[in-house]
This record gives sequence, C-alpha cells and structure tokens, in this order.
Amino acid sequence: MYGIQAINAHNGWSMAIAGALIVMSGLSILSFIISQLHNILALMEKKKKTGDIDAPSATESMPAAMADHDLSNLESSFSCYRDETTRLGSAFTLQDLFAVFQKCDFPHPHLTIRSLKEEGYLVPAGEGMFSWKK
Repeated sequence: MYGIQAINAHNGWSMAIAGALIVMSGLSILSFIISQLHNILALMEKKKKTGDIDAPSATESMPAAMADHDLSNLESSFSCYRDETTRLGSAFTLQDLFAVFQKCDFPHPHLTIRSLKEEGYLVPAGEGMFSWKK
C-alpha cells in the first residue's frame, strides 16, 4: 500500500495535523515570551534598584547646567562639557570623551558626541584625535 491509501490507513492525516499544531503552538509561545522579555528585564532591574535606597537620581548627580539638557541647543551646555573634559588634554579620542560623559552621567553620550561633531564644537585634530573648538 502506497500514497494516499497508506496515509489514510495509518492515521497520517491526524498525525500531520497534530504535528503542525504542536509546531505552531510552540512558535506562538516562543514569540509571546520574546515579545514580553522587555517587561521581565524591567522587573528584574526594579528589584535591583529597590535595594539602592541612597542612590541619587540621574538629574541629581549631573551638573546643574546639564539638568535640562537639549541636544538642539548645545551652546548652553558646551562650556560644561568642555570643563568636565579638561584633564583629557587638548587632543583626545572619542572613546575617552565617551568614557568621561558616562562617568559624569551626562545624558545620551552617543547622541551628544554626534551632535557636538555636527555642530562644529568637536574639531578633528588628525589621526583619530579631536579637540574642542576655540
């Protein structure tokens, strides 16, 4: 016995449907778990933060000039950026600048560096080095 007759005789159709249902339900469950992963991670981070009672908020730890930081108006915060990076010297790499921005808890270090470059506040000094505009 071959073909359709063999499938009918040995419950092939029900096995095929059961297999398809198992695969589809497994994929549905997996996609639901992946879609809710950000909620699970946020819950885990909240549990870590509840132990830190004395931890200052991000706006408390940054300088007063940076509390209302706006990437569209860098003139107001440029002097604060320059003052915080004086120990880097006259020429520095973007990696060093990023490390200082992260250490000082400045908001959005990647976007800020890109905006500073686009607005001309960061000037290339050659061989991967940058300096502040005069």
